[in-house]
Amino acid sequence: MKVIYKYDEKLLDLKETANGDDIEFSINLHDSEFKKNLKKVREFFEENKVLTDIHYYIHPNNKYQVIVRKDFYNEFLIQLFRQELLQEIKWG
Repeated sequence: MKVIYKYDEKLLDLKETANGDDIEFSINLHDSEFKKNLKKVREFFEENKVLTDIHYYIHPNNKYQVIVRKDFYNEFLIQLFRQELLQEIKWG
C-alpha cells in the first residue's frame, strides 16, 4: 500500500530513499523551532524495547538522518504527523 504525505516546504525539506531493507529520511529543518518536535519523535521510539526500529543521526545546520526499519515506516510517519512535521498522510 502506497503512502502519500505532505509537509510545509517553508519549514523543512524531507527526502526519502531506500537503504537496503530500510528507508532513509534526510530531514533539513529551516526553522530550529521544530527541533523539539523532531526530538519528541526520537523519544517516542527510544521508549519502546526495539533497539533497531530507527537510527537517528544529527548533522550540523539542523540536518538529520533517520534510518527506519520498513516495519516501523508507518509509525514513523504518524509520529512526524503528530509532532506537526507532516501536514497530511494518505494511504492508497
